[in-house]
Amino acid sequence: MSAGPVTLHLNHPVPIPVGHRVEIVEYADTRPEKKRERHGFDGAEPFRHPVVTDLDTGIRWMNHVHASPYGNGGNSFKANAYPLAPRTNGLEIARAWRGSVTACTLVFVEGLSTQHTTLVVAPE
Repeated sequence: MSAGPVTLHLNHPVPIPVGHRVEIVEYADTRPEKKRERHGFDGAEPFRHPVVTDLDTGIRWMNHVHASPYGNGGNSFKANAYPLAPRTNGLEIARAWRGSVTACTLVFVEGLSTQHTTLVVAPE
């Protein structure tokens, strides 16, 4: 891992305090080559979203694509029964690394009714 800080842009809230140690798990792009060359929307692919675990609290933040191979489904009235850890079928880990949070900003996105996160991590 490089010595400089790494900035992660996440499409969900990941409020981790500065100074906390984290583990970042990044996933491989396992799509066929033709799909990789296509210039379509691939934001729902697991390789676009790392799983972040706060090692000081044990809290893990995942995107729905890590929990289910299907669409996120559901609605805001009934919670989905997501697992506590990423699914093991269909996900290939590209790399896992650890570091300390040096900055964390959450921004509310009105049109999507959610928060996005910018997380800066200094690798160990």
